Amino acid sequence: MSTFLYHNAAKIVRLAVLTFAIILLSYSNNTAAQSTEIEELELKIEKLKKRVQELESINCTNASKTFNAKAKKPTGNPWHLLEVNMPKAEVISLLGKPGKIHKWKTGEAWYFPNSKGGEVDFDANDNVTGWLEP
Repeated sequence: MSTFLYHNAAKIVRLAVLTFAIILLSYSNNTAAQSTEIEELELKIEKLKKRVQELESINCTNASKTFNAKAKKPTGNPWHLLEVNMPKAEVISLLGKPGKIHKWKTGEAWYFPNSKGGEVDFDANDNVTGWLEP
């Protein structure tokens, strides 16, 4: 009877060791796959960062050219003098104080003379992002 118990105990130990080995192997394969996936994602992030930097440098260059160009012909319509990235102070000097203001976390909108008139939109840095003439 002791031999019988010994064989059953040995089978259980072998089965436990085999199960543990299989779990360990599948975990290490899964970890390797995750590691490869993480490396691929990190490469994509780096590429995206470089692309954003390229676009920002192009946008900043174009914005500074546009903002510094100030060679527009006067038309008598102050709305034609608005420019993207123009600060609020310059908008006030062109259009006067707004009749209505809506504020959001990401910026605000000024309405001239009210919400049925023209609109100038600003970003969180208080620069013009766009406008609609009345």
